[in-house]
Amino acid sequence: MSYAGISVREALDKLNAPNSGWFLPQVQRQYVWGARHESEDYVCLLLDSLLKRYPIGGVVLWETDQKVPYRCFVGDYAPGQHARQVDEGLWGAPKALVYDGQQRLQTLYSVLRHRFNGRVLHFDLLFDPAFAESDETGFLFRDASAIAEARYLRMTELSCLRCNEDEKVDLEDRVLMAAGDDKNVKLRIRRSLSALWDIFVDTNHKSIAYFSVKADTPSEVNEVFRRLNTGGVALTQLELVFGKIKAVHSDYEEKLWALSERIAKKSGGIEFSSTSILQFFHLLIKNTIRIDEGRLDDSDIQAFQDALESDSEPLIEVFSGYLKGLLNINHASIVPRWLAVLPIAAYLTELKRHGHEWRIRNWDESEVQLIHQYFLQSQLCDWNTQTMINAFGRESMTAGKENCSFPLEQIRQIAIEKNRTGELNEYQLLSQTWLATKVLMPHRSYVFHENKPQVDHIFPMKLVGQDDTYREAVDVLWNFQPMPAEVNRYKSNRHPKEFFQSQDGSKYWPSYDFIPESKDLLWDDHLAFVASRKQQMLDALKSLYGLTVVPSDDETV
Repeated sequence: MSYAGISVREALDKLNAPNSGWFLPQVQRQYVWGARHESEDYVCLLLDSLLKRYPIGGVVLWETDQKVPYRCFVGDYAPGQHARQVDEGLWGAPKALVYDGQQRLQTLYSVLRHRFNGRVLHFDLLFDPAFAESDETGFLFRDASAIAEARYLRMTELSCLRCNEDEKVDLEDRVLMAAGDDKNVKLRIRRSLSALWDIFVDTNHKSIAYFSVKADTPSEVNEVFRRLNTGGVALTQLELVFGKIKAVHSDYEEKLWALSERIAKKSGGIEFSSTSILQFFHLLIKNTIRIDEGRLDDSDIQAFQDALESDSEPLIEVFSGYLKGLLNINHASIVPRWLAVLPIAAYLTELKRHGHEWRIRNWDESEVQLIHQYFLQSQLCDWNTQTMINAFGRESMTAGKENCSFPLEQIRQIAIEKNRTGELNEYQLLSQTWLATKVLMPHRSYVFHENKPQVDHIFPMKLVGQDDTYREAVDVLWNFQPMPAEVNRYKSNRHPKEFFQSQDGSKYWPSYDFIPESKDLLWDDHLAFVASRKQQMLDALKSLYGLTVVPSDDETV
């Protein structure tokens, strides 16, 4: 066995081809390049490496007609777009499964045949490498709706041309318009176009090396894959665990995606990923959120399947019955520390497993308050380390089995032993204003723009005639109100006393909390207003959740 060569065009034609095409084994991890920070830069460097005829690492294939589950490559790539398992009736077809090289092949497939995050890859034919920085390549992404320009060659167009001279000449005649009458620029365009043609259209240059393993079982190809070091992103422990489970239950990941989508729907929009769900199941099964593929045995793999089938409802209850149902939290960005939520779900799971009442909405108020206090203190006091969550989870599961109250005091002592405060301080509220604002007004809903909640400053930041001291004083939790941006923009720069007494502004009065009557003298002094509203909000914290804030050194709360 040895490496063979294949051109970029031939490799792309192989992907998802109906006859002996290249596909992805179901045990392979999902695509990660698109999720990387500055992922477009990685893509451009990959294409530039091909153009410069640099090696990009080999591809390892398992050629088989065995009946094994596999997935297709994704066409248009977008965040959350997953490669899904093909119908079981196709599993026995002759195929080659890509065990190493998915990230590179998926990238090439999306940017040369489809779209990448809704954008199209181009090459700037006026790019001059003689005057470029080391990280500049000539490749760039443009919006799909961008106006066509002669200088920008769409790579999807180039890679789909037939390899004949007529099409090459026609393309050259069209793009040379970008040079005008400058002969030097025309020469540079011809050189760039010729290089691009050789790599992305012509099939004579074998840019990609691939290594085929022909075997009846994946054991040999797994060993080849393990020994190779082709420079890709190393598999994480989470991905290795996924691989082990999917080797037995091939559709396991798809079922986790479905559960994730169900959580989002039931919670009003909270995204809790399939990997986070797997981590929760790992806590239930192994008593730790630290995932280690080497510690999994065959019985654990079945336990993951059982957890998916039997323990999903308590997890959903945390999102739909508690976070959304009682606190009206509808977006993941409101909650800063998601690991700390897992012990609540573990507690509900053990209650359900042992026949006890596990739906929070049916509990007595005192029992719900324990969950409130744990949730808020874990978020605001940073009870979120791996060691803490493991210990919290064990305490919670023991209490659930015995139908005891949520073990808040035991958990608080663990947090204190781990050098975390067991008390709530004002600075902690001020450091998590999105969460604090939301839970202090649980009957209000945030409206989101992307991942940012829309919040109104009751005393506006840009009030005419005010200085930086004023702006600092009003840019604080005690002056915040969940409010759609259009209302915020409508009242921008207007004094709140004038706004609420006006005919157009008075209709918004019921949308605000913890504010005095419209003619109260507090509206004449922003500092007095903020101080009064702060006290009302701290009183609400105590009445709603039984939590008090430790006074700072210079005041008594």
